[in-house]
Amino acid sequence: MTWIVFLFVLVIIFKIVADKAKYEKSTYKKETQFSYWKVKRDKGLNGEYLTVNEIDQLKGFHKVLVNLYLPKARGGGTTEIDIVLLHETGIYTIESKNYGGWIFGNEEYKNWTQTFPNGRKQVFYNPIKQNRTHIHALKKQLNVLDGGIFKSIIVFSERCELKDIVLTSTDSRVIKRKRLRQVIHNEGTQVLSGSQILSIYKQLKEFSNVSQAVKVAHIAQVKKRQR
Repeated sequence: MTWIVFLFVLVIIFKIVADKAKYEKSTYKKETQFSYWKVKRDKGLNGEYLTVNEIDQLKGFHKVLVNLYLPKARGGGTTEIDIVLLHETGIYTIESKNYGGWIFGNEEYKNWTQTFPNGRKQVFYNPIKQNRTHIHALKKQLNVLDGGIFKSIIVFSERCELKDIVLTSTDSRVIKRKRLRQVIHNEGTQVLSGSQILSIYKQLKEFSNVSQAVKVAHIAQVKKRQR
């Protein structure tokens, strides 16, 4: 029995070491500088990491930015964007929801609902509306008028079930993480060159890895709005 326990522990350690080594080489680590353990302990950050891993396997030239704090297009303050993918087929604003349970939502409603097997419910702000605010901020910052370049994707965890999602427009996609690459691949048409992607990346990079003061001010702003 002692040898079995020893081998089990050895296997676990080996998996952790391999997983950590993979993380250290990831785009997510490069963009955020978050430690492996910080990401593993935080469900939201881990969801972003897994989503960026999917993006890393995309074909075509692309760049990724994570956790951007952009000035709002209207009303002052900042808006936080989980992931911005700059791809040959467009600028993708990706809202990451690493949720479990059943997800119910309507594009027109202010709030959506997460329901758990024990009957408990959790309400959260409509991520489509959330992403529209993000796109408005991006348009203003980049001074881009062509709205067709921007694409909104809400990415949910594989652990959840998108039970009843009602979309009333064609400008947003609500999917589970494993469908992300296929959805982007289906866009097809190239709208950005490599040089344009690099230029946009440089313009936006300063809004990632912001100071703790900016993050604290953003959280205070969100809490004030929720009162």
